[in-house]
Amino acid sequence: MTLYWLLSVPAHGDGHVAWRDVKSRVGDSEVYDFMLPTLKIGTLDTLVQLSDELAKHDTAYESTVGKFIDTLRTLTQASTNELQSMLTVDEKSVDQYIRTFAWNNAKYRSDRALPEIISQIGESMHAIDAQLKTKMTQYNAIKNSLATIRRKQTGNLSVRSLNGIVKRSDCIPDSEFLQTVFVAVPQTLTRDWINSYERLTDKVVPRSSAKIASDSEYTLYSVVVFKRVLDEFANKARDMRFVVRDFVYDEAAMEHDRVQALEIVEQEEEVLDNICEWLKGSFGDALTAWMHVKALRVFV
Repeated sequence: MTLYWLLSVPAHGDGHVAWRDVKSRVGDSEVYDFMLPTLKIGTLDTLVQLSDELAKHDTAYESTVGKFIDTLRTLTQASTNELQSMLTVDEKSVDQYIRTFAWNNAKYRSDRALPEIISQIGESMHAIDAQLKTKMTQYNAIKNSLATIRRKQTGNLSVRSLNGIVKRSDCIPDSEFLQTVFVAVPQTLTRDWINSYERLTDKVVPRSSAKIASDSEYTLYSVVVFKRVLDEFANKARDMRFVVRDFVYDEAAMEHDRVQALEIVEQEEEVLDNICEWLKGSFGDALTAWMHVKALRVFV
């Protein structure tokens, strides 16, 4: 990353001489013109006040530009070279833009008072920062939804979705009085389950427990109980550190969940592409505003 210093030196009546003098003193470092327009000076009190205000804006806008860079790097996983190619200002690289900086009079008219220019830059940066926050909030919401779905698909049997694990044959047919319950039992407690499930409450169908699946942490069992004792059974099971899963076999609901998962994946990809394109497009506006604040600090 290139480090730049913006220097304001006395011209002593001839800016070209001052420029050559600076260039002769900096050794091997490169020196570039940093051209400023003729700006309205105002009173000394105004300049002192603006100096403090510009310092605050400088820090804040540097932070905003940094957010653009960090966010785009995180979202794209781009290398340093790839990131540099994404971050441009008016089709120039950042280095080219800084080295050939020219005041954008079309955007920030130099014939206005300095406080007006600063206010205009502030409004521009506030809008950019607000858009960035809105877009990231939207993306994070979708990303969290996707993470929840993936956790259900890949977690252990106490949390993951049971769709695709439980089959219709694992459930008793529709019954007015009976219901199949699915319980995730820690591997260290499987013997306790087998020895105690029938006595957790009344109205548990004897010898109805069956092993459905297992992973490194849990074994999933089914058991048939009377519906009217379901809540009591669930509470007693929790006391024994058994996890009663909230699951009813429903093919329509399973298809709905599958379609919803695909839609969220598509939404995440679409929003990600949208944010990345917006970051690339708006980075130039953010850097331009920041550089104009830098220019004003040099002037003031």
